[in-house]
Amino acid sequence: MNKFFNTIISKISWKKAILFTMLFFAFFILINYSGVGVKGLLDISSGSNILDFEFGFNYGKAHKILAALGDEGRTFYLTKIMPLDFPFPFTYMLFYLGWIALLLKHLRPRKQYKYLLFMPILAMLFDWVENIGIITMLLYYPNIPSWAVLLASIFGMLKTIFTIGSIAIIGILFILLIYSSKQIRRCQ
Repeated sequence: MNKFFNTIISKISWKKAILFTMLFFAFFILINYSGVGVKGLLDISSGSNILDFEFGFNYGKAHKILAALGDEGRTFYLTKIMPLDFPFPFTYMLFYLGWIALLLKHLRPRKQYKYLLFMPILAMLFDWVENIGIITMLLYYPNIPSWAVLLASIFGMLKTIFTIGSIAIIGILFILLIYSSKQIRRCQ
């Protein structure tokens, strides 16, 4: 892992970070605001939302959300949104990973700080496991397996925590970069 993280930090550039940002925002808009994303689902399900936006849920709540979507909404969720929700976590992982690596490259902190790069990778992996649980629930509805609810709920919460953690790391590193550049200018 050490060599992997060193390679990421050494190969990152402003150009790559901006490319990752554009890719992430393109997928973000596609999955949230297009007719094949959440907006499309909201239109056909009279405003019923998806499990991905819940921070933890039990069997009853999951069943209620899926029931509110109706047959057409559940089919849309499974066939339109879920195929987008596997590449989407990869795009946000690249976005967070790229910016964390770029900021670390410019800050040159202690070597152990490179392990902050685990945060967006884990967020992506947790999102994929959550998706497996949601797909299982959609396929087995109305007899959704309780293990799928537990899997999706726990890994969905972990995804959210690690995503927020990635955003916080970027914010903190950015503030440190600004502070350190001011310190350097004062010393000159």
